[in-house]
Amino acid sequence: MSCPRIAIATCTGYDDHKVDDDLLREALHERGCEARSLVWDEATDWASFDLCLVRSTWDYNRKYEEFLDWGRQVEAATTLRNPADLIAWNSNKTYLRDLAQAGVRIVPTVWVERGGSGIALADILAEQGWNEAIVKPVVDLGAENLHRVRAGDGKATASLATVLERHDAMVQPFLPSLESQGELSLIYIDGNPTHAVRKRPAPGDFRVQSIWGGTVTPDEPSQAEVELANQALTQLNEPPLYARADLVSGPDGQPCLIELELIEPNLYLTSHPPAAELLATAALRLRPFTGGRRPPQSPHPSATGPPPASQPPPAQPPPSPPDHPS
Repeated sequence: MSCPRIAIATCTGYDDHKVDDDLLREALHERGCEARSLVWDEATDWASFDLCLVRSTWDYNRKYEEFLDWGRQVEAATTLRNPADLIAWNSNKTYLRDLAQAGVRIVPTVWVERGGSGIALADILAEQGWNEAIVKPVVDLGAENLHRVRAGDGKATASLATVLERHDAMVQPFLPSLESQGELSLIYIDGNPTHAVRKRPAPGDFRVQSIWGGTVTPDEPSQAEVELANQALTQLNEPPLYARADLVSGPDGQPCLIELELIEPNLYLTSHPPAAELLATAALRLRPFTGGRRPPQSPHPSATGPPPASQPPPAQPPPSPPDHPS
């Protein structure tokens, strides 16, 4: 019997940031697989592989529609993880609005549509009582196109207009905790937490990605943070093969979900190498997977929906290339 052939979807460049891919490929090789890293938008016979794992596709925001179409085509040819419909949903940050409607606490957000009513950013800040805000497109990676704006700054309106040239926009209060605490990332494999890391910005910055000088250290989440991350994951039909929940301290000091990363997150496997083994093992025992999310109108899973695969215990510590794009 031939060994399983597994494609690890990546992008061109950013080789210094692809340690996760290297560890995963090694773990798959140890399990008797042929595992190859392949650039997602280069000509490839995806049907010749038993499985395609989306990992470091860190330029998809610049080729957005092409990437979504690629996912659908690959899924028609072979097994794709995470699945194409889950990727499409998660690729637009309006998924956070869906999660908020299901009761997940997110960073307060005002959504601004292109070609909408033409509301001024100054009016949004005044109405929300925000002195500073972050404006970013709903499709983006690695803090690549976000803007930090201040009330009374004449450049604020131009910042919103610039973002709206790309996609719909989201406006959120600037959180001072980003500068002092950064973000906490909880990593999940097959629905189970494996480890957590604290991502901190460089002095004088608030962006935690390594391209901006951010650093990463192992950390241990509080019970409240674990519960919030678990709550976000339970909104999916089934546990995804991999996930990363990024949390911040919100305006009231309580944890908020800032991102639920289901496409190409850095899983910080070097912070907890056993997670690479767990990911490889989980990938090789894939079962039929419906993917996607619950429709917003569905009842919360605690009421009538199917439970997650397991009730995870607390997570344990262990260009624009992001250390994870987002």
